[in-house]
Amino acid sequence: MNRRLYDAKACRRTWIGATIDRKSDEYFKHHVVRNENGACHPLAAVTATAMKITAVVQIPDDVVVEILARLPVKSLLRFRCVCKLWRSIISDSSFIELHRTLSVTRAGGNLLLLCFPSVAHWPWRLLFYIDHSEEEGHCNAFRNDFSLSGFSECINGLICQDDPQPQVCNLSTKERVILPTTAINFPKWIQTSSHCSLGFEPRNNTYKILRTWKVYWSSLDWSSRFEIFTLGSNTWRSLIPESNISVPGNRHSVCVGGTMYWNNLREKNVVAFDVAEERFRLVPSPCRTIHSAIVQLDGRVAMVNYHGLVDGGDSMRVWVLEDDRNGTWSMEKKIVFPSIWRDVKRGMPSFCHLIFETTHGAELVFFPQSESSEKIYVVYYDIERRRMRFKSLVKPEMYGVGCPPSVCNYVESLESLREIINPNNS
Repeated sequence: MNRRLYDAKACRRTWIGATIDRKSDEYFKHHVVRNENGACHPLAAVTATAMKITAVVQIPDDVVVEILARLPVKSLLRFRCVCKLWRSIISDSSFIELHRTLSVTRAGGNLLLLCFPSVAHWPWRLLFYIDHSEEEGHCNAFRNDFSLSGFSECINGLICQDDPQPQVCNLSTKERVILPTTAINFPKWIQTSSHCSLGFEPRNNTYKILRTWKVYWSSLDWSSRFEIFTLGSNTWRSLIPESNISVPGNRHSVCVGGTMYWNNLREKNVVAFDVAEERFRLVPSPCRTIHSAIVQLDGRVAMVNYHGLVDGGDSMRVWVLEDDRNGTWSMEKKIVFPSIWRDVKRGMPSFCHLIFETTHGAELVFFPQSESSEKIYVVYYDIERRRMRFKSLVKPEMYGVGCPPSVCNYVESLESLREIINPNNS
């Protein structure tokens, strides 16, 4: 049996190989090193020959934490059963945050989710992912037990799915919470549609779901209704804005610092919603074109004007929101793409819109949209280093022609829905 063991005595984070036969393996299982407090350490390092154990070295707890924090969620869920010490480490909130931070740069831990319309199972969508760390692009099927019709922005590993049954889920742990039915009584003859957005208030560690209803009184007349649900509660609560607010139902919100933001192209402003106070406000938009997108860029809200790219150019403009209370944006920054952009465009068909997302950092990700192309193009641009890279992907089978995918950046997380809902019983 070949095992990879940690050389803790030399205090080096390098792995050494050791061959342990069946007899030595039984010794390893039944002779567990204990510290002076009597706590078990299953990660005791063992160096062995083919038939004889020569040394047993205890690994410090802080090193154990560093090792575990670099593993995928699937492995950590199994390792919780090793012993009480490991279960305590893996379930600790500080460890969960550390693991999520390290997953951003770990291969397989930082993914781009693409939710495609399914021709055969409309309105259900097919979930795929792209690993940011891979040089070549592969549109991989995401194995999950959830039926999707769309999803919100990913916050701390959690996403909120839309109709027909709204639910919050963690795709890594496969936990999900099905939300109760609406508290609003609509007449049966009225046609409605809804969209759910996930928000997070960091001061109280509270998750809330804002549901926006469109009520169609006639083909030309419709109005908006809002209700809010606090994760861990039992019912939706009706929400009445102080003024007439229109929230785009087909666009993701961006949640930064306890406030959710939408780019309202029709009204040419930014809609902000304070998650703690549960109040809307309008922020003047620095960009007055439909070719614009609101993104989270390095932990801040930014507005991107990509009209120059659609118009055949090689530049776009970016503003950063400095003060949303007073509607103050930073000075306009013009980004000119490197010469490789011309080579990228040659391989693309013409496009009229871009879907924007960002990785965790200062890297913009966008998708030129084209109905006729058999490929999906993903372009990455690092604003700080001024570097560009791109991937071309074959569209998955059963892809709904003419319908753009829903896109969101996803980072693996151990965030437990069970602990959020029942913190005292977890």
